[in-house]
Amino acid sequence: MEHQPIPISSARSFLPYVDFMIEIGAPVERWLEQHHLPFQIYEDTDSYIPTLNYWKFVAHSSRQEGIEDLGLRLGQDRSYDGVGHRVISSAFAAPTLLTGIEEFSRLVRGEYSRMLVWLSDADADGGDDDLVHLNLKKSFGLDTPGYCQTEWMGLIVLVKLVRLFAGRTWQPIEISLRSCGTLIPLANGLYPDTHFLMAQPECYIAFPKDLLSLGPRESGAQVVAKLKSSSADCPSHEPPADFPESLHRLLMTYLRDGYPSVDFAADLAGVSTRTLQRRLSGCDLSFSSLVNRARFELATHLLTHTDTSSLEIAYETGYEDPSNFARAFRRVAGCSPREYRRRHTAAAP
Repeated sequence: MEHQPIPISSARSFLPYVDFMIEIGAPVERWLEQHHLPFQIYEDTDSYIPTLNYWKFVAHSSRQEGIEDLGLRLGQDRSYDGVGHRVISSAFAAPTLLTGIEEFSRLVRGEYSRMLVWLSDADADGGDDDLVHLNLKKSFGLDTPGYCQTEWMGLIVLVKLVRLFAGRTWQPIEISLRSCGTLIPLANGLYPDTHFLMAQPECYIAFPKDLLSLGPRESGAQVVAKLKSSSADCPSHEPPADFPESLHRLLMTYLRDGYPSVDFAADLAGVSTRTLQRRLSGCDLSFSSLVNRARFELATHLLTHTDTSSLEIAYETGYEDPSNFARAFRRVAGCSPREYRRRHTAAAP
């Protein structure tokens, strides 16, 4: 537990909730600030935010707006946007549903660091031996705010993954949720042929094993083509291996709001300041060294992938004085930001 990574999620996965709340006129900026989520959510959708804060925002917004079926509604309408077209496209490029699920399961961990997706035989769980379960394990427990909404969203993503191979009207035989309470009426309307199980030990969708050999459908190709035409390509990330790496990815996101204090970083990580410093010290790191690494990596990315000026990059990386940025950059890179850009732009193919 001491060195376990912080649960983090891609900003992209959070955008369907933010977009929907903006559309209905909710006070999104105030809620983002309240839950320590970055205002620049659209500037870098490949950045990361704390999963717990994300879930709390979802729970708060659905409660404030009285939208009980928020996760199901967004899963049905916008789930491909939340996962990212690279993950969906890679899964669809697989020759069969089985290999598509395997590819999806591998890539989705780069979007949600502690979420797991896997296949199991239904008979291993005491079920029908002709069925398989496509399982979902969330980052946090059932009593965490936002669990119900994000569970629905995740399950409908799995349904829509199978539909890329089984057809756009396909429905699972069974959907099992860990969430307690009565079934949302919208679920029966959308999936009239599906049997729903509530308050179960496991979260999964069930379908016949023989579907695993299906190849991609033309209707799936249309979905993927639409995603590619409306989204910029997003790089792949491996899930963070440890506490410092996950904290580093969070710091990269929050630098644009200024230099993050160690207390603020501890709050994002869900630990005390003392615990954060102890965990970093156990890896022979200090908080300031981690911030400096994040600053340098963000600066080099902006220098080589954008035309942002050095002055703007100084502020983007949390420096109040651009001359301090220039000195710090030269100390690490051995050259000025302008020279670094010139060298790396010239070396680009």
